[in-house]
Amino acid sequence: MLVSVAALGACTRSPALDPAPQGEPEFSVRQLPPSPSPLRVEVRAGEVHALIPADWDARPLPQARFPQEGFVASPRLSDWEDQAGAVRGMEAFWVDVTRLPIPSDYYYLVARGPAMSSLVANKNCHSTNRKVLADHPPELTGHGFSPGDYVVSATGTCQTHGRPTRWTYIVAAPGFGPAREVGLPSSGLYVVLAVVSGKRANALLRQILQAARFGEVPISKIVAAVRTA
Repeated sequence: MLVSVAALGACTRSPALDPAPQGEPEFSVRQLPPSPSPLRVEVRAGEVHALIPADWDARPLPQARFPQEGFVASPRLSDWEDQAGAVRGMEAFWVDVTRLPIPSDYYYLVARGPAMSSLVANKNCHSTNRKVLADHPPELTGHGFSPGDYVVSATGTCQTHGRPTRWTYIVAAPGFGPAREVGLPSSGLYVVLAVVSGKRANALLRQILQAARFGEVPISKIVAAVRTA
């Protein structure tokens, strides 16, 4: 998995946590009817829905290390985790706060810092546009209130062995802010990452993000709730 979510993430090789027992989320991959759109395959992993190109494969993310629900898709699934930003694909997941015995402010820290550490650490990758849409540190003194939310979006490029890619991501820790009102009630973290290449890369990235949903709510609507608050 490309996205490294500190002690939550599989990329950190952290010891397995002991989530509450729960059945495996429903996972399906469905070919859509022919259309002009390059996104011709629908992927569903529990509450995560998305559209991907026809030549990508998809698989659910494992739940063994922490209660995440989502999937990874790529034409080169075996290379996705170890080649941050250099391999075309996408990853989308959310983390259920009801199944991890940790404070809610932990998700703020993860979203603000290490959520994209493997991508940031790749010296061949560079951010071209980064926007912090919400940054309200948790109130720890007990003398006030903060929504404790953090939402960031970014785009950038990677150049590996002469092969350029373009990427975009959204990371949102809803805290007690407006993002929680429109998304999944028990979500502490949302992550959507897409990496593509080609002349129409920017348009394809926009289409992938627009199609990514949690439950019935597009990630764009979750972001919009923060921006209009």
